[in-house]
Amino acid sequence: MARTVREQQDKRREEKLKQVQEQVDEGSLVIREMTQKERKDNPPKPRKEKKKR
Repeated sequence: MARTVREQQDKRREEKLKQVQEQVDEGSLVIREMTQKERKDNPPKPRKEKKKR
């Protein structure tokens, strides 16, 4: 059965998320909140405007 491009993208995303979760579980990856200094040094990027059809 052929998969659509969207289905392929979703499958790859799920595999990557699973890999990240495994790394967190085994302790080789730590996810933490940013410090105030890090937030100041790296402000959020503005969102791109969506194209209107």
